Amino acid sequence: MRWLPNSAAAWLLALAAARPAAAPAQGLDSLVMRVGAMSAVTGLEGAMADTLLTLLPGSHRDRAGNVVQVRGSGEPVRVAACPMDEMGYVIGGVTTEGYLTLRRVGGTAVGPLYDQFLEGQRVTVFGRRGAVPGVVGVRSTHLARGRAGGDDLPFNLDNAYVDIGAASPRDVAALGIAVLSPLTRAKNVHRYGSQGGLAAAPWMAQRAACAALLSAARRATPGPGMTIVAFTAQRHMANTGAAFLALNYPGAEVITVGAAADSSGAGRVTSGWGLSARYLRTPVETVALADIAQLEDRLAAWLGGR
Repeated sequence: MRWLPNSAAAWLLALAAARPAAAPAQGLDSLVMRVGAMSAVTGLEGAMADTLLTLLPGSHRDRAGNVVQVRGSGEPVRVAACPMDEMGYVIGGVTTEGYLTLRRVGGTAVGPLYDQFLEGQRVTVFGRRGAVPGVVGVRSTHLARGRAGGDDLPFNLDNAYVDIGAASPRDVAALGIAVLSPLTRAKNVHRYGSQGGLAAAPWMAQRAACAALLSAARRATPGPGMTIVAFTAQRHMANTGAAFLALNYPGAEVITVGAAADSSGAGRVTSGWGLSARYLRTPVETVALADIAQLEDRLAAWLGGR
């Protein structure tokens, strides 16, 4: 007999996870916690872009899906960009029992353990009716015991079956979930270390760099010329968001921020300012809050032409 979570409780959990804060966060630490908990599978960044539009006054969404704020005019032209998206998953199929199967999205190398970290973990599926919590099943050691051959092979996406409390494809559809709905690990930024000086979550370095850029853009007085702050789409697919910016501002001085391993972009990139991270590409990717604050100060000075 399958255990099914109470549907009302499941919906309350989903609504709590999806509900935005009543007002924009003001301090850098608050922005780090908020942006760090966001999810944006590459090519499917719309929900995160919507939130950034509310947090960055005067910004707009361009044709490539980037969130862009333009201040000032003339020369010089400065562009500071941070990618919104992450390597994630989409729903590849729905079984007759209501389980979901997965396909990975994105082209960035993440190593063989990236998918294995999903086994037995809580995930969030983003359907048409909002976020739905789920869990990736674990193979039964009791049923597998004693079977010949193949029982000790590492977990991979072919072994991934996501339970969202549905018992049929009809139940899945009723939750607003369909093939190609995005899915990520359930995210909760964890503060730890001496006086809470470290923050950990999946894709934390990239998210923290975006929080630093967002905070710097909100506080900085633009320098002479034109200053552009951009949160770009599809960094982990074809880098189309950054490429679109490069076409629109061909002579710009460009700074990209993100994880130290990823701080690159399209076009004439002056330099990449990356945050160092421990345990990169794991569920506990960790950055130091002091490093984030230093990056924010550096970005605020650069946006101000200093």
